[in-house]
Amino acid sequence: MSTVLSARELTRHYTVSQGFLKPQAVVKALNGISFDLSAGKTLAVVGESGCGKSTLARALTLIEEPTAGALVLDGVDVASGSKSDIKAMRSKVQMVFQNPYASLNPRQKIGAQLSEPLLINTNMTAAEREARVKEMMSIVGLRPEHYYRYPHMFSGGQRQRIAIARAMMLKPKIVVADEPTSALDVSIQAQVLNLFMDLQQELGTAYVFVSHNLSVVEHVADDVMVMYLGRAVEVGSKQALYATPLHPYTKALLSATPSIHPEDRKIKIKIHGELPSPLNPPSGCAFHKRCPFAETRCSAEEPLLREVGGHQVACHRAEEIN
Repeated sequence: MSTVLSARELTRHYTVSQGFLKPQAVVKALNGISFDLSAGKTLAVVGESGCGKSTLARALTLIEEPTAGALVLDGVDVASGSKSDIKAMRSKVQMVFQNPYASLNPRQKIGAQLSEPLLINTNMTAAEREARVKEMMSIVGLRPEHYYRYPHMFSGGQRQRIAIARAMMLKPKIVVADEPTSALDVSIQAQVLNLFMDLQQELGTAYVFVSHNLSVVEHVADDVMVMYLGRAVEVGSKQALYATPLHPYTKALLSATPSIHPEDRKIKIKIHGELPSPLNPPSGCAFHKRCPFAETRCSAEEPLLREVGGHQVACHRAEEIN
């Protein structure tokens, strides 16, 4: 399976003010993320709010330029590339945002919004663009008459279908989906997830699927990356990670996932305390103050991702606690 995107030590830092006469501080929202994404596969990125998931999504699409690191697409490091490299990358990497209404122009008809990527990136005539838009609308389950309507005339699920159609209009190699179902009713979520999977099967698109919902992730992912405070703490295939999670944080996330099947329910692992401030992260392992298995070494030495039982895990005690 060919690799379509490689991230190496991808970093995004923000300089923020702490108040009058106080020195500026650096927030390490993304702090050295590395992975490979294969064609037609889905990498899910999970973790609680504030762990850096959405920052990663924006960095992968260059909505925000990484502070450091490499982002290799078709052999070109677009993170440090020229303007022409970045422009060429735009048609290959698209994004679906969390809020389907906020990502659409309320003053512009849907047909015009879906035509815009074609207008900017192709030499199609107006008739060809309209035909292509209506074809894509049909693929995502919208009717031809929707072409002439405004965003406020659609339900939340329909708006997200429109957003997906816009992302797929140029047949990109990669789609980054940032919590694409979290703003939708549960009854609509399954429809949108199935649409993502159908489009992937038909077009061979690779997904980076950002979510806090591990039930959703289990439905769509091939591989899973668990993030905590800007770093990856566990990476592995969906089957391996769900069957035998190795990091205490991953164990706690999975134990909190509800299930209608009694045999799949796990003993709840409680995490005490709040997510540390990225302005003042703990020394050593960022999770050690909340971890029930922490020892002295954990507060002094930062664990690096290493191979344990077929996973990549950043935990000094991964072998002992499993």
